Amino acid sequence: IESVFCISINIFIYILSFLKKMQTYGLNYFSKNESKFNLEKKTIFKKGPFSRSEQILVDKALTKILDEEGISYSNCEGRKILSFERKELPRNFWKRVAVFVPSRTVESIYDHVRRRLSSKNYQGKWTQEEIVKLKELIDVHGQKWTKIGSSLNRLPGACYDKWRDALKSGDQRKKGKWTQEERCKLIQLITTQVGHEFIQEFNTDKIIRWTLVADKLGSRSYLQCRNEWARFFSPGSNIKLTFSDSYKLVQSIFLSEVTDETEIKWGQLIQGVPAHKTYNKWRSLCRKFLKEKNKKKEIDMCFKTAVFIIKNSISEILAKEQESMCMFI
Repeated sequence: IESVFCISINIFIYILSFLKKMQTYGLNYFSKNESKFNLEKKTIFKKGPFSRSEQILVDKALTKILDEEGISYSNCEGRKILSFERKELPRNFWKRVAVFVPSRTVESIYDHVRRRLSSKNYQGKWTQEEIVKLKELIDVHGQKWTKIGSSLNRLPGACYDKWRDALKSGDQRKKGKWTQEERCKLIQLITTQVGHEFIQEFNTDKIIRWTLVADKLGSRSYLQCRNEWARFFSPGSNIKLTFSDSYKLVQSIFLSEVTDETEIKWGQLIQGVPAHKTYNKWRSLCRKFLKEKNKKKEIDMCFKTAVFIIKNSISEILAKEQESMCMFI
């Protein structure tokens, strides 16, 4: 009886231990899944240029928050405060601004406002003397872009961009037509980075690390690499848009009811046609149909008016073509 009792006690202890482990496992399981759920719920922020509507929201936020601090956004002092360092600004200033534009990160809003309102952002095209000075400053200070930007009276980001695009490759950087060897190497580098099957099925332009590709290629800047890929190798790059496609493009923009060009999702307007092709076609249509109107000064051009004029102009041409075909029949 004593031995049976001991066995029962051992079994009972084992069951308690097992239940405790299962409880711990269960908590960890649900904890992990909860974390996973929270990650899935994580906000996906927009990237790229700010649309006109986003700029209006940012201005509204700046006006309201600066007004709360007793500063008028419309006068010089209001704009001057935007050039201050973060520690010099009111508490949580940029976080308060970001509440008005939830689709953007605090960092992107901060960079956007600094770039848009900074007097250093409108210095025009870089001269050869400035490029030489930039190279000399990099030799002295390294990649301390804030210090270099102060010396050149340009934004730190603009100095970095110019170095990356014009100086990083040094004398090895080429211009003009690509050689067959360069194109083959470009294809190899991108295929290795993202995979052949992924390239065939998805738009890879936004996930390819172009700076890394340019570094390994050696002879071209990241912009040259990205543009060459978009023109010749990205899915849909060989499609030639017809005049009917132009009408479909403008019709899609018209139906989307966007109020500004920056709000258009160019890669979603015509199925199978990449963003750079639809955007370039739109710019071409603007030059063709709006140039004469601007010369005659018949309209005060705005985006919606431009879309309406181009749509009607294309419709008239297509209607005339249809009439001519009917006459021959």
